[in-house]
Amino acid sequence: MPPEALQNASFTRCFRTNYDDIHAYLARRVDPQLADDLTAEVFARAWNAWHNAPEPARPWLFGIARHLVADRYRAQNQEDELHARLDNERTNTQDEVGGVETALDVRAAWAQLPGRDREVLALIAWDGLTVSEAAAALHLPRPAFSMRLTRARRRLKHLLEQGEPAPMIPSLERSPR
Repeated sequence: MPPEALQNASFTRCFRTNYDDIHAYLARRVDPQLADDLTAEVFARAWNAWHNAPEPARPWLFGIARHLVADRYRAQNQEDELHARLDNERTNTQDEVGGVETALDVRAAWAQLPGRDREVLALIAWDGLTVSEAAAALHLPRPAFSMRLTRARRRLKHLLEQGEPAPMIPSLERSPR
């Protein structure tokens, strides 16, 4: 098989394997229509740089997606949209957890966390990346990411314990490595 055909097949496999996860990652950060556009942009950029793509490509794709979101937020002030999305998440959390107070505690604690802490927690808890994948997506050595994650979990736990005690979200509990 010619090298170009191998490259096309490799990219196609990567696209099929990662499209849904990349789209879900983006849909949690921007509105659904914009998530569609940004997902297309992630894979367009990946295609253009495919000859230099690292193996595995998954963390690299999340890194591209993360940068696109950051670029979008820098270009537009989307603070109101973010708060609206958090309100929707609070409603979903209330349904799942079964308690308004717990959902409000978690939202308040989450809002108090620095953006850096929210990002590392979200990559693990919401996006389902492994520590190694999340570290690669943030262009950090694994030990540095692990330390950030440990500190972010500690800060979130502290914030939740400051007010009325609220149970931890199971996906934010310390996970085995």
